[in-house]
Amino acid sequence: RQTHTHRLDRVCRLSYSYSGNIISFRIISLSQQMVKLPGNGNVQAAILLLAGWSLLKKIRRGMSRESREKRSLKRETSFVMAELVSPDFLKEVEKCSGSKQQEDNYNSPLASACRVLSARRNEKDSKLHQLLKRLKEGVEEDGGFPICAIVNGDLDRSLLRFLIAAEFDVDLARERISSMKKWREENDIDHMLRWILPDEKLAALKRCMPSSYHGFDKEGHPIHFEQTGRFRWGILKHCSAEELVKIHILAQEYQSRVLFPRASAMKGYTVDKMANILDLKGLNIGVLSNLHALNIFKEVQRIDQLYYPEMLSTTYIVNAGFVFRAVWNVLKVVFPAKDHKKLKMVPRGEKGLKMLREFIPEEHIPESIGGNPGSEARNGQAKMLEDLKEIRSLFSHSGDKSDKYIQKSIRIWSIDPERKLKLEYSESETVLTDLCKKINV
Repeated sequence: RQTHTHRLDRVCRLSYSYSGNIISFRIISLSQQMVKLPGNGNVQAAILLLAGWSLLKKIRRGMSRESREKRSLKRETSFVMAELVSPDFLKEVEKCSGSKQQEDNYNSPLASACRVLSARRNEKDSKLHQLLKRLKEGVEEDGGFPICAIVNGDLDRSLLRFLIAAEFDVDLARERISSMKKWREENDIDHMLRWILPDEKLAALKRCMPSSYHGFDKEGHPIHFEQTGRFRWGILKHCSAEELVKIHILAQEYQSRVLFPRASAMKGYTVDKMANILDLKGLNIGVLSNLHALNIFKEVQRIDQLYYPEMLSTTYIVNAGFVFRAVWNVLKVVFPAKDHKKLKMVPRGEKGLKMLREFIPEEHIPESIGGNPGSEARNGQAKMLEDLKEIRSLFSHSGDKSDKYIQKSIRIWSIDPERKLKLEYSESETVLTDLCKKINV
């Protein structure tokens, strides 16, 4: 075996593909380079298998236990997230719920999906479920998760986003949640929805940075449509860099506290991710020399990654030319590597429209990139301003009551904004009056 190791390198090529914890090997004979090995065919085959097995053991030893666990957790997460939107999910959860209730009362839809996974594996708790419980207990010890940062009232999903962003490191996720909580307190983020720019600055923003929410994709993700190629950084003559960053935070809060609950109500399960459409028509290479623009972009990305992690589903890049490649090579360093895979390049013309229609309803594809004229989602910016006006009225009637009640009230209103609501407070409860019907929130 040792004598002919160097000859084996000339005779065969070993290729492998990795999928989960399974490594498959294919030994391909190169007939044109075949060198006859001593012994009969069985001996030659045995030598090849021994060489392959030796290499397999070396590769497996090279893969750290930690990396294998992370890959396993990612697969568990993918299973759980798919299970939550599966038509058969409720049936399986109903079977599991017949068993003895868990003593920690961990009974959210996400926890139920984790138990489905555990039942299929004949385990008491899946690894993902264990990590979530540890994180939840740690966050409660630190004073709890900020009420206004819990998307759709689903604490477990909010915890999971931070856990995924921290590569399933519970201590790191706990530390980031504490940092997020401190940031929200120091910057009064809970009350961001009642802030708005003056009208003249809003008008300049609309001219120089055209963007708005534009309906929902087929999975319920709110769509943010941004005509990046038409951005004019003369906006800095009207708005400060701090105000532009604050506008972005306002949009994130509106998305998390209004659009996500609205989408969740439509789909029947928690939606906590959004989709981007970036139209790069007109993008100029000069943006790379604008230090103010680059610094604003970096600050916005920093905020998103630290305080609104794992909220991006997909980014569709439309009308990308050679300039995009140059800009992307500079800016991609501020994006997490895993987010690079969420970018989809949309071809020009009918082929690109066909691709978008696979994921987005026709009426929610912006007209400027080929969607039907008169799209019902075309005036998303005006809708957002109307919603914010209604929300400011909820804040104005809240007095000095706890933000917990205001957040619940906003969530109830966001699901059906046409309802005429009135909030009444007592020492023990908040009552939402709707056409003479009272609902406790």
